[in-house]
Amino acid sequence: MSAFPPFAVPGVEPESGTPGQGSVAYRGDQLADLPTAAAVLDRFPAELIGLAGPDETRDEHSIARADLVAQIYVSTGDGLRWGLGFDDEVGHLVQPNLGSIVEDYLENALAAQPDVESAYHYDRESFQAETTRVLRADEMLVRWLDAILIAHRGYAQQLGRALPY
Repeated sequence: MSAFPPFAVPGVEPESGTPGQGSVAYRGDQLADLPTAAAVLDRFPAELIGLAGPDETRDEHSIARADLVAQIYVSTGDGLRWGLGFDDEVGHLVQPNLGSIVEDYLENALAAQPDVESAYHYDRESFQAETTRVLRADEMLVRWLDAILIAHRGYAQQLGRALPY
């Protein structure tokens, strides 16, 4: 039996956990240069707009693509059940700091990704997803990134904002 589980990324040391013990967590920037992630990141603008909801006093601001990937993570112990999350700034792309949105764009976009059987937004910046087959962490990161971009566009549309990208 191999000490390297199929969901760990060969040659990339996890942020936490160890492949030999069966649980791993990676930040997005650890995987961003891999071909699978780089292809999806090419569809992202160099800078995204952190949106401000109607009840918020903060200004909208730009979030560089490199900052985005440094603030997201994926983790799993079996390649089928995933923990996904992001830091506060990434939340500005997909949801207000105050109040709620009509539709959970990110949960819905994540659930619609290939191989994702279910998605659950259980805390402000934390999600769980189950996949129909074992995915490697960089493959799950691709689904997470796609969901973030789709949700960002949906949230902007809800706010009546036309994004320049």
